[in-house]
Amino acid sequence: MHVAAVLKRKGNRIVSAAPDDPVAAVTRLLTEHRIGAVLVMDDDGQPVGILSERDIVRAVARDGAAALERPAADLMTRGLITGTPTDTVADMMAVMTERRIRHVPIIDSGRVVGVISIGDVVKARIDDAELEVESLRGYVAGMG
Repeated sequence: MHVAAVLKRKGNRIVSAAPDDPVAAVTRLLTEHRIGAVLVMDDDGQPVGILSERDIVRAVARDGAAALERPAADLMTRGLITGTPTDTVADMMAVMTERRIRHVPIIDSGRVVGVISIGDVVKARIDDAELEVESLRGYVAGMG
């Protein structure tokens, strides 16, 4: 299965923040959309980083409530690992596991077309396995 199929199934809604948005505002976005990370986008709509719940928790543990007043750019992870719609789910799972990341922006023709999470990847792998089991059952039943 390819990433394009995952995005088609889950949708390609992109929740983003600006680099100068206060972290407190980002936490509200995360809660409102029930997601674990937001893309931080520049004025041209290009991703410049990603800010996750983990990034925020680490900053609050280190700096206390003052971390919530800092701009998203101060806490975001730069140097994004990205994927494309033609990448396979298996390849994305390997990258996410190897790099210890949970969210990957998907880029097509220079623009963000979605974000996939480790949960999306695991669900796709389970769906593939279930489809294969059903196909094999049908094959075996047809042999009898």
